[in-house]
Amino acid sequence: MLSATAQEYLETIYNITVEGDAVVNARLAEKFGVSAPSVTERLHRLEHEGYVTLDRATGLKLTDKGNAVAESSLRRHRLAERFLFDVLKMDWISAHEEAHALQNSLTPAIEAHMLGVLGNPTTCPHGNPIPGSAPRTSDFLQVHQAVRLSGAPVDVPMRVLCISEVVEDETVLLRSVGEKGIRPGVDLVVRDRGPGGAELLAIELAGNWMDLSRALADKIWVCPPEQAS
Repeated sequence: MLSATAQEYLETIYNITVEGDAVVNARLAEKFGVSAPSVTERLHRLEHEGYVTLDRATGLKLTDKGNAVAESSLRRHRLAERFLFDVLKMDWISAHEEAHALQNSLTPAIEAHMLGVLGNPTTCPHGNPIPGSAPRTSDFLQVHQAVRLSGAPVDVPMRVLCISEVVEDETVLLRSVGEKGIRPGVDLVVRDRGPGGAELLAIELAGNWMDLSRALADKIWVCPPEQAS
């Protein structure tokens, strides 16, 4: 049986791929707070067990077996988040943190009852798709014509679709965007990219202007309002 850490690696590789980025060891080392050699060792183990392929030409990819494990794990996690957030009324940070413990206890029967109670949700509280419930999970961002907020056009109304899960500390990210009122379904507009278009973006949200760092804006996915549903 795969360890929780191994499952997290597969989930992260899946999420990076969904976001359209190349899966590189440095990105995984940053995410998990470990050394590059530790990542290499873990990946070789996953390759040996048939969950990933490592190829100089095509890069690191999940096999069908690895993809199935990642989607199953993400489904349980995001469904658990939805239950903790919607039914138990936890805030979205606590729901995310506690879902790690709850997800491994979900049986197919419990999942089915949760779906019924929740009304068959397709996304977690952070807007990310629930595999098996949302259609075309692997190309979710493309289907919605989503872009990172850091790359959104100026003066064009956009809607927040989801918050990235490919981060080193999701609690810090969720707290940062939550304090600014940035959540899935919220409408906003990039008004200015700051001097030279470099590190700061001026955002208008609910009639208020605020500065947002490019690093934070990189983790927020937005789309045209008509594509958000």
